[in-house]
Amino acid sequence: MKTNSDEKNENISDNDKPVVSSGQNIAIIIGTILFPVIGVAMGYTFYKKDNPAAKKAGRNWLILGIIMFIVNISVVSTMK
Repeated sequence: MKTNSDEKNENISDNDKPVVSSGQNIAIIIGTILFPVIGVAMGYTFYKKDNPAAKKAGRNWLILGIIMFIVNISVVSTMK
C-alpha cells in the first residue's frame, strides 16, 4: 500500500524529467531542416498532448516544419 509520502516522491521524480530532452529537441530540429515532414508530424503529435512543455515543443516543431516546407518549395521553384 502506498503512503502519501510515496506518492509525493513519485510525483517529484516524474516532474524532474523533462518531457522533451535537449537531445531529442536538437535531433528533431535537424531532421526538420533536412526533411520538413518530420517537424510537421512530430509537432502535431506533441501538440496534442496535455503537458504545456510538450505543447510548446510541438508548436515550435510544427512552425519550423511549415517554414521549411515553404523554403524548400521556394528554393525548388527558383531552380527552374
